Amino acid sequence: MYRSHLKFLFIFLMSSLSSKTLFSQRNFGSETILKVQPTPTPSPSCINESSVYKKKYSQQSFYVPKVNDPVITLKITLHIFKPISDSGKWQMDNNKINGTAALQSLLDSITNGHQERYSSKRRATYAKDFNSPHIRDSKIKYEITNVYFYPEQNLYTLYNDQALFEYIEKTDPKRIEEGMPLVFNASNGPGHLSSYKGAAAIVTTISNFDPVFGRSHLLHEIGHAFGLGHTYVNTSGGGSDWQNFGGACGSDDYLSDVFPNNNPACQNENLATFKPTNAPCMSCFESTPDTSNNIMGGQRYNLWMSPLQMGRRIRNMHLNANAGRNLRQFAKDMESDHKNVWTISKSEDWDFDIQLYRDIVVKAGATLTVKCKVAMAIDGKIKLEPGAKLIVDGGEITSWCKSDTWQGVQTPAIKKKKKGDKSIAPVYIKLLNGGAINKAKMQMPIN
Repeated sequence: MYRSHLKFLFIFLMSSLSSKTLFSQRNFGSETILKVQPTPTPSPSCINESSVYKKKYSQQSFYVPKVNDPVITLKITLHIFKPISDSGKWQMDNNKINGTAALQSLLDSITNGHQERYSSKRRATYAKDFNSPHIRDSKIKYEITNVYFYPEQNLYTLYNDQALFEYIEKTDPKRIEEGMPLVFNASNGPGHLSSYKGAAAIVTTISNFDPVFGRSHLLHEIGHAFGLGHTYVNTSGGGSDWQNFGGACGSDDYLSDVFPNNNPACQNENLATFKPTNAPCMSCFESTPDTSNNIMGGQRYNLWMSPLQMGRRIRNMHLNANAGRNLRQFAKDMESDHKNVWTISKSEDWDFDIQLYRDIVVKAGATLTVKCKVAMAIDGKIKLEPGAKLIVDGGEITSWCKSDTWQGVQTPAIKKKKKGDKSIAPVYIKLLNGGAINKAKMQMPIN
């Protein structure tokens, strides 16, 4: 037994050292934190073709929030373009109707000081026999980082997103990266999802906002930033879940809990496209924007969000999957959830880029192979149970938080030898093709 264990460890270390990989380990109580030294630039294979990606991690249903899931905070930075005279909406004084007090009231109604919560009254209103699923806590929270005012008459009325973003960046480049930009001006253009340098942004008018519509409208536009489309078809423009948001009947992103089969409120059922061959879908989009009471219907009192819609939003805080509008970069730095962990019970190949908010535990007998990029939260760790394996094949495991690092890889504790016991506990962590483990707290060369 002693020789076989030594042989395993020796072969493992030799294969690792041949790729210029160094290992270190240090005991923390009864456990071991192991950190692998950085290797040359990774050669990632981010092709999103693995079976586990297609059947699990790419599915909005996988991310439907559960009671013990961590709350993710989206940072939002407000940019308000003003006339030089400081007239109109959102004046820079404490006016309760048009000033900062009114603005603060509107922002409070969005953030609510807590994560989003939906009462049992906030659900679909299709028909009595449609018992729509309901989740009270969406596990998403908003935080307003700052409110910036720009007294610029020309930009105040300009309908040109690019010019607005460029002006903000020229004023201070850090502002455009601080939180998801939410830009107010008084152009005649409708509120809409936009993007700047590959990241999500929102631009909307401020000229006719009353408090009730303002809250609904802003949550609706933020929903677009999260990858949600209208629940109706807007013939005058704007994407719907049936058109260019990829959620047509039979697709992976079909909202079955928003559009039930044989929905009495729908219109033009013959327009339902991409029907699955063996499971006809008889649902459709809404007949009017306010039929379902859904927040993506866009009307004044719409309050409901379905579990699958919540799941899609959380997915886009993990994967950069929203038509190139990266939203997860605006997630607030957070400590990893060490209790409610991300469990790998069967071997998985990760050929996709993912941002995590909880620890990973690889169960005994399972292998986690990282071919792309895994970004961990503050003090996050990957725990390998006895017999588990971690292979970083051209990919990288690192930290996504700007304010701190992650812990590293936690291996099974090495038990104190009894007299006459010469066995050694093997650890299997392997780097291939420039694979790297970076920005972990434990980092020292092997002695």
